[in-house]
Amino acid sequence: MPVYEYKCGACGHTFDLIQPMDAERTADCERCGAQAKRVFSPRIAIRYEGWGFNATDKLLPESSRVKRDFKQLREKAEQLIDEDFTP
Repeated sequence: MPVYEYKCGACGHTFDLIQPMDAERTADCERCGAQAKRVFSPRIAIRYEGWGFNATDKLLPESSRVKRDFKQLREKAEQLIDEDFTP
C-alpha cells in the first residue's frame, strides 16, 4: 500500500498515512483533529529491475556492463515463430 502525505489546514502539521489507493483524500489531523488534505510529495521511489533499463544500466561503469545481443535474441524469437512454437 502506498504512503500518502497529509497537511492540516488549521495547524499546518504534516503527517504520513499508509492507505489503499482508493482511500479518501482527506483525513483527521493527528494533533488538532481538524480536516487535513492529501498533498503531493516529492518522495517517490521507483525501482527498475533487470537489464535493459537505461536508468539502471548507466549506474554501472562502462567496462562492467553486460552486453546484450538483441539481434541474436530477435533471430531466436523469429525462429520460434517460424517453427510454430507452442509452449
